[in-house]
Amino acid sequence: MTGLAAGTVGLVMLLLAFEPANIALAGAAVAVLGALIGRADIGREPSLPQLPGGGRSGGQRHEIAQLSWSIIDRDGRVTEQGMRELRAVAAGCLRTAGIHPDDDDAVAAALGARGLRTLRAFEPPTSRAFDDCLTSLETLQGDRP
Repeated sequence: MTGLAAGTVGLVMLLLAFEPANIALAGAAVAVLGALIGRADIGREPSLPQLPGGGRSGGQRHEIAQLSWSIIDRDGRVTEQGMRELRAVAAGCLRTAGIHPDDDDAVAAALGARGLRTLRAFEPPTSRAFDDCLTSLETLQGDRP
């Protein structure tokens, strides 16, 4: 189809007495444009690949994938949904380690002052503070039952 369009443009330009260099340039431009348009997915919405689900272990994979895309906003700060999830995970990890999540002194001792500030922040923290808090939760030591 692209070749036919380039040939048609060349023939029309030849009949109108254009210079051969201009005809060749126009034919090449139509061929390139046709190749680009032929490869473009015009009118299609881009979509992310779907995770395999169902029979595999770890049934929460889809939720984790969606959460990972929604944690950081355009300003590089953690979203409100990301903070809700972090606080829920932190509460579970702290309880497992024998620490009450509302005890600021014990939380600061376990996660460090920065981890406590991140969990208690009113303003959205940076992605770096979020990552540091998660790392502290992963390495949390305590009285595990």
